[in-house]
Amino acid sequence: MSRPELPDDLEVVIDTLDEQGRVTYISGYFEYKSNRLKFGAIGMEGYGGPNINATLSEETLAELRKLSLDDEGIDNLITALQRKIMEGQAHIQLRNEPTETTQNRPEGRKENQPT
Repeated sequence: MSRPELPDDLEVVIDTLDEQGRVTYISGYFEYKSNRLKFGAIGMEGYGGPNINATLSEETLAELRKLSLDDEGIDNLITALQRKIMEGQAHIQLRNEPTETTQNRPEGRKENQPT
């Protein structure tokens, strides 16, 4: 039995990864039919190998229904989203969190410049 092809019009971007032991909290967005929609996921290391469980907010689900996706279509999309992450086809563009030194620095002032 072969796996179904992944949709070409589904781009997945991961923008945060929070590793906590054997669990990784993931968030990002996916682009589907020219719409950018958010997702969250949990990656787990288990005895059978890694697993991904993606979730969509009610807002994202409502947007997908506006695109004429029924429950089965949404389930298939979530499966494709999870597969793209598992198979390394997701783009990783981590957001830069401000560091303490840049966060507290007055604007326009260099790091070692006297005050």
